Amino acid sequence: MPDAPQSIAPQSIAPLGIAPLGIAPLRIAPLRIAMVSHEFTITGTSVAFHRLARHLRGQGHELAIVPLISNDGPMKERYLADGFRIEPRLVLADFDLVIGTTICAAPVAARIGMHLPMIWLINEAEVGLDLVLKNPDWIAGFHHAAAIVYNMASQRDVYRSFTYALAQDKLHVMPYGVDIDRETVDPRRVPAKKRALRVVQLGTIESRKRPGDLMLAVQACPADYECALVGKFFGLRAAAQALANADPQRYHLLSDLGDREAMDWVASADVFCLASSSETQGLAVYEAALLERPLLLTDLPCYEGVFRHGRNCVMVPVGDIEMMAASLAMLAASPNLRTRLGAAARLAVLPYANDRFHTEFDRLIADVLRRRRR
Repeated sequence: MPDAPQSIAPQSIAPLGIAPLGIAPLRIAPLRIAMVSHEFTITGTSVAFHRLARHLRGQGHELAIVPLISNDGPMKERYLADGFRIEPRLVLADFDLVIGTTICAAPVAARIGMHLPMIWLINEAEVGLDLVLKNPDWIAGFHHAAAIVYNMASQRDVYRSFTYALAQDKLHVMPYGVDIDRETVDPRRVPAKKRALRVVQLGTIESRKRPGDLMLAVQACPADYECALVGKFFGLRAAAQALANADPQRYHLLSDLGDREAMDWVASADVFCLASSSETQGLAVYEAALLERPLLLTDLPCYEGVFRHGRNCVMVPVGDIEMMAASLAMLAASPNLRTRLGAAARLAVLPYANDRFHTEFDRLIADVLRRRRR
């Protein structure tokens, strides 16, 4: 075995189910854990990773946060406010375990997996596959990680070319937990609607989320909707940007809101939409469901087993603006349908709680360490 590298500096990068009810929490002897994050922007993944860090520290482990991209950002402020140590380098001798998140942690898994156990949370689907194909040296990460954790079962097929020869017991499907304290959410804190109905999409405003599809569907819909896009702004396609420029009272681009403000906007929605072309778990959808918002989703593999068209949501093909507009009109015409779908969506996501995810993750850590000692 080659000598272990003493430290790894983060590098610049190019742009199985739910635990059974009643499962008991597992206590593990305190560990020194490096949490390798992607960057300090706010996304569903970064917020869930922060919650996991807080849980692990509550279990008695000593944690340090090691960002792959060390730029400042709101998540850095959260970690510092919670008293976490942020390290610019991963010094192997200082840790017993590494937990990395996003496909961009692949180089870390590839370089340290033979020397330290690493649990690698992969949070991307086709977007991650494209990055691996552009960076073939990342493939070694699949082989050297002690455990690979997907959010949803559909990701197994996305990365199967890199994992088919691996021991399948190192691959895990573990959806993140999502909890909302509804007492802290108040839609009255956001501006009153200027139209009869409001549709909201929460997530980064960029091409994969296809927010322009929703805007164009609102424009084509005969019902009187306003549209709010909540999330970090990266850009809109020209036709959608023209709508926003022409009618800012109808099309709201709300960038860099805090968690509470974002949830207030979601709670104010008559319909919640996520028009994405690719998702893994789609945490914003789960949050909207917990708030009993009727869901308008694109028909993606990640929703299988949780969301079903006509039962607890309305689904349309990716990019089908005409069908999206018709679906908005249908939801506008029936308050009872919106209420029924919202209540059913909440029931569908109640099992996906933080406590369950954290308990399942504790058991994974114990299993990884047991295998390492063999």
